[in-house]
Amino acid sequence: MISELMPGLDSLSLPGLGTFTAEQMSASFSDKGYTINPPYRRLCFTSAETQDGLLAGLYASSNGVSPAEADAIIRAYTATLAEELRSRSSIEMPGLGRLRSTREGHLFFVPEEDLDISPEACGLVSVSLKSHSVAMPALPEIPERDELPAREETPAREVAPAPVKVSLRSVEQHHHHHRHHHHRSRQRKEASGLSKTLLWVAVPVLAVALLLGGFVALSRLKPDFTDRLLYTPEQLAIINTPENGPYISR
Repeated sequence: MISELMPGLDSLSLPGLGTFTAEQMSASFSDKGYTINPPYRRLCFTSAETQDGLLAGLYASSNGVSPAEADAIIRAYTATLAEELRSRSSIEMPGLGRLRSTREGHLFFVPEEDLDISPEACGLVSVSLKSHSVAMPALPEIPERDELPAREETPAREVAPAPVKVSLRSVEQHHHHHRHHHHRSRQRKEASGLSKTLLWVAVPVLAVALLLGGFVALSRLKPDFTDRLLYTPEQLAIINTPENGPYISR
């Protein structure tokens, strides 16, 4: 029943034991910065009780009993769990994980590795940067220059030799100067467009490379710091717990 309720709740009380709470976790890095993990909801357990009655309500509606009878059954069940914790220091909760107890009698929860109580993150998986390469966007093709149209021959006019010779030379010089200026202006525009494209591609790639390089260097210089980013205090306590496990003093 707990695994059925938690995906849609932020907290769920177990009478006589404590309360399950769901915390929203952001995306994170692991494997020394080479793996990106998607966001998820982390399931935790505290000894504080909220007395929300949700578990008894679900049991009553599912089994056709009164709320009072359902509450009594749930409390008897949690009392059995508490007794098992006192004798074995750990109990398994199918579909969720393990509820454990320390020597001082404090309870904490160890979720299953593949526990998923976040419907919004359904289908998201971790991405390894070791097996994925960044594809460079293709540069835009530079259009070929249009060929200049052939100059049409002008028919000779029956005019005096000297005036015609001077007039044709002036026209040719002006036309040649205009073509040269237009050609240089087109070259400058094409070079400017290509430079802007290369700049827009290079800046994001360089920023990503610097970010990943900085995180990898930090993970090697300060492994304890990155461990605190990647693991919760409860998980660090479990990692550092001796192999014989904690126990509850009676």
